[in-house]
Amino acid sequence: MWSSRDVALIITLAVIGFINFAAVLQTFSVLTGIRGIVYGVDLIGATLSTVGFLLFEGRRWRRTVMGLLIFSIALPLNIGSSYNVITRIPIILKMFISDVVFNSFYGYFERQGKLSWLAVFQSVTFFVTSPFFDILFLSFFVPFETLTPLFNLVILMLPLIIGLSVTGGYIGYKIYGRVTKMNSFLAGH
Repeated sequence: MWSSRDVALIITLAVIGFINFAAVLQTFSVLTGIRGIVYGVDLIGATLSTVGFLLFEGRRWRRTVMGLLIFSIALPLNIGSSYNVITRIPIILKMFISDVVFNSFYGYFERQGKLSWLAVFQSVTFFVTSPFFDILFLSFFVPFETLTPLFNLVILMLPLIIGLSVTGGYIGYKIYGRVTKMNSFLAGH
């Protein structure tokens, strides 16, 4: 059963994700004119993704619903082209796959006391595979030759993407630790 806390958390994280998408990612894309630069500058997205993943505590479908919400409110943004549903579908698919795969391991890592490892691994896996998943998905709709420059850029930025994902995963885990510590403190009073 979904609690009001889950719904509020989904909406809050989706809105913050949208703000990150609109303010940071779209700005880099528009100012540089380099399509795909957003994959290499998304430290905030990696942090938010990790915090959300950990706060959902292994409960399924929260990330997928959050992806649907981000998909809906990010539709008019000019990443790729505005109001293009095809370019936004990978958001939902990536959130669904991440939801199913990583929530399956959440309980095990929590029992082992290695939640920090899962948080960083989730962040790195999601953000490293994300551009390749986008390119693969879009190659069904546009000729691959038009995606080749994006593919080359992603390959060049891979060390940066990995570094930002590890950093975002670790920061997200630390934020999660502070939030849970504050919640237990507030519950005690």
